[in-house]
Amino acid sequence: MAFLLNFNYQNNLNCDYRTFRSNNGKIFYRNLGKKVFRSYKQIKMNNHKINQDSIENKDWINSILNSETSKDSPFKEDLRKIGNNLLKITKLPSKKDESWRFTKLDRLFNMNFSANTSRMELEIPKQNFFENSFARCVFMNGNFVEELSYKNEKNDSFFLGKFSDLDNKKKKKIIEISGKGESGINGGFFSILNMAGLNEIAVLYIPENMEISGPIQIIFAQSNSEEICINHKLIILCEKNSKAEIFQQHLGSKDSKFFDNSATNILVEEKSKINYFLINQTPEKSSCFNSIHADLKKQSDFKIFSFSMGGFLSRVSLGIDLNGIESNCEVEGVSVVKNSQISDLHSRISHNYPSCKSSQLQKNLISENGHAIFAGKIQVHNGASETESSQLCKSLILSPQSRVDSMPILEINNENVKCTHGSTVSDLDEDQLFLF
Repeated sequence: MAFLLNFNYQNNLNCDYRTFRSNNGKIFYRNLGKKVFRSYKQIKMNNHKINQDSIENKDWINSILNSETSKDSPFKEDLRKIGNNLLKITKLPSKKDESWRFTKLDRLFNMNFSANTSRMELEIPKQNFFENSFARCVFMNGNFVEELSYKNEKNDSFFLGKFSDLDNKKKKKIIEISGKGESGINGGFFSILNMAGLNEIAVLYIPENMEISGPIQIIFAQSNSEEICINHKLIILCEKNSKAEIFQQHLGSKDSKFFDNSATNILVEEKSKINYFLINQTPEKSSCFNSIHADLKKQSDFKIFSFSMGGFLSRVSLGIDLNGIESNCEVEGVSVVKNSQISDLHSRISHNYPSCKSSQLQKNLISENGHAIFAGKIQVHNGASETESSQLCKSLILSPQSRVDSMPILEINNENVKCTHGSTVSDLDEDQLFLF
């Protein structure tokens, strides 16, 4: 992993808004022009006409919605009803949509999902336990596994578990942040599908002034041999002046076939410092989508590290709102793409207040027929003066059949800023192979 985070490039092309392809060891690119990448928060919905695409794919959607889920939370049932109603008027993504034009969804839409079974291979999450975990929460096939979960009891206000087990005071605050951004109703088709087919709501609640020394693990694992769809929702609330390191892990048994469609809301309150790791280790016959929104308050510090290594199709839709003076975010990601895998990262970082800083570095390692996609947007809004922001995507192509589409984007509506962005791509010649 250290190599992936530190590999260097030679013979790089520094380009913006281009598509890169490898053909017989050579790199070609084409200019996409100044076409602005449309935010997927801007969803047009017709409340009077049912979308025809949804009707044509009703069997695929119904195979997800007909799966059995527990009914222990009225709030969860309300979300499912809202999601079901919105699906009727929400267009399925296709190559006609700017944010989906490079992502092939055919194989995903050809999956025919069945109801979840009770089969659980508990050794899968056990193999990924940390010895020094402060707390651990495990979900298997969409169900909470209490026997594998663990919570340090040093602070009664700390909570990690199911939403239905929260006290009413905490539930009220969690509900307020549950539908925002990319993981809410404005996040597009798959975040709405997550609501409609919701299996369970996991909650991490870190109280004010609490500094957690060990890592917190939240594990979503699957073990079914039949095709299933799991819709997790995770809500993380970090109150003022808190500090923690959080690992969200997506796993599966070797031969399992599933679509892991997760949505995560994160609120980082004033002066809190959070390190958040998103790890995708799903098997090759499965697919993993993560819709994530983070809301950062005054003088908060949020670092997110994403590692994508699994699944025939994976996508991260990330939205970060800097909603407080002197808030800071760092986004780092590594995608290892091989065989015929597709790894897609779409991100939006919005500077809404003055004196905020953000940085993003994405590294892609693509071999064989792999395909990596990066679309990162940085927005600097009116009033967000003294912004500092940088964005860079680096891609290393190891095969003539490999492909990467890279689109770094800046939208600046303020003069007093320091912003940079770019994209580099390289393949290896014979003189460089000794590095491996």
